[in-house]
Amino acid sequence: MVLRLHSELRVPERLLVIDAAEQVRTSYARHFEAAGFAVRTVACFSEAQRLTPASFDAVIADVCQPTADAPDPAIAAALRGTGAAVVVLTAYGEPARAALAARIGVADAFLHKPVSLVWLEMLLRGRIAARRHGRRGAPAPLPA
Repeated sequence: MVLRLHSELRVPERLLVIDAAEQVRTSYARHFEAAGFAVRTVACFSEAQRLTPASFDAVIADVCQPTADAPDPAIAAALRGTGAAVVVLTAYGEPARAALAARIGVADAFLHKPVSLVWLEMLLRGRIAARRHGRRGAPAPLPA
């Protein structure tokens, strides 16, 4: 009984989704809300800056948008400073950009769209769990 009560009181992971495409934001919100996340969506980085980024456990950001309002490494670096797990998604990125992001450590993962939302959910849960257990510098392994 106590275990059941504890699980019912569990605080959901808080997720921020930044993507210019409304359909993508809606799709991600539906999936992650159904999976138990509390989701907030915004269209661009400037909208995200008006929020309190530190209040999120994870951020999914499409930062390589053709109309991005800031250079993508700068966006990811700013998000990285929040303590949230940061996953950068792009449909426009080049391999060199992904390599640069990895070298400077701006994100937990730099992925090319399309991405399986089930796989992305597992990735985020692993990264969030790693941070909660104090393994911030060593991200959890990627799901298989």
